Amino acid sequence: MPERLRLVLPHSVMLLVSVALYWVAMQIDTSGTGGRIGPDFWPKLVIGFMGLLCLYEIVKRLVVRDSVDATGLTGELERSPAEAVDPTTASAPVPEPEYPRLLWAGTALIVGYVVVVPWLGFFVTTALFLGAFMWLGGYRRPLAALAISGIGAFVLVVVFMRVAYISLPLGEGPFLSLSTALLALIGVK
Repeated sequence: MPERLRLVLPHSVMLLVSVALYWVAMQIDTSGTGGRIGPDFWPKLVIGFMGLLCLYEIVKRLVVRDSVDATGLTGELERSPAEAVDPTTASAPVPEPEYPRLLWAGTALIVGYVVVVPWLGFFVTTALFLGAFMWLGGYRRPLAALAISGIGAFVLVVVFMRVAYISLPLGEGPFLSLSTALLALIGVK
């Protein structure tokens, strides 16, 4: 495979994917939005940025010929898989450590988030999730983790409710009261 093609292949594939996704986003029904941002705005914006980034990388790699190359998809295309590697001359690569328990625990946290969010509401569930995920990842500063979790959940509520106009689960019982008070604080009715 020619070097120039290998350098732009991943970005070209993603550019084609972004064009297809943008076409699909154009099919979203926007009737009845009443002058507000429609349900097609955010997907089109993100997909448009993805396409522009891919186009930028393609032009940069073809025109500027940057020495950095993406080898995730194409790294093994340098030689045929049928070519044998001489074990006496090849050094054994050091394997990266694997953490399957952390992977399963992180997956369980995500599943738990989806299950619990209708009862605890978005704010409380997100704060708990962020704190648990930081702890699981090895961050052991409880006050900083508490602050990051609370501020992070609050910022996400503001972004989703005030900027993107996405309705979020409010929870039940005392969590509904907390969510309602929080929404009143940021001016959402």
